[in-house]
Amino acid sequence: MSDPLSHFDSQIQSQEQLLRERGQEIENLRLQRDRLAELIRQREELQGQLRALDTDIALLERSMTTALHRFSGPSAPSSGIIAVPTPRLIEAPVTSSIEPKSSSLREEIRKVLRGARGALSGPEIARKILAGGYKTTSSNFPEIVKKTLTEMDDITHQRGRGYRLKNSTNAVRA
Repeated sequence: MSDPLSHFDSQIQSQEQLLRERGQEIENLRLQRDRLAELIRQREELQGQLRALDTDIALLERSMTTALHRFSGPSAPSSGIIAVPTPRLIEAPVTSSIEPKSSSLREEIRKVLRGARGALSGPEIARKILAGGYKTTSSNFPEIVKKTLTEMDDITHQRGRGYRLKNSTNAVRA
């Protein structure tokens, strides 16, 4: 009788050892899962920061281009000041997330808002601009649109409703 008992005892010990090993494996998997979740959270945070940087870079590049056009325009200085040639910038590859377009983003926003029947949210405006054929390589175009909207003097924001042109019924104009 002790032989079957010792056999069962041996099997129980073997199963208990297997359970301990599986328990350690499960604990290791839990630790890996928690680490993975933390890494994913950090990646999403960094991607958000990168999108914000891309937006800032695009806006700064646009601002610099506007300023350069202003300074290198056809107007000659008056009042007897000697004109000094504007130094040419060294051409560098453009790393902007926005490709050159036939019309400016601000004009596209105005077109969309003129055609709207009421106020539109930033993402709605971005979708309509892209649907109209506007080309961009931006990974977060709605953020660029939102930033641009806040810089436009002829746009007003109605809390809870969206953006619209100032002093406009937003009717389509011929």
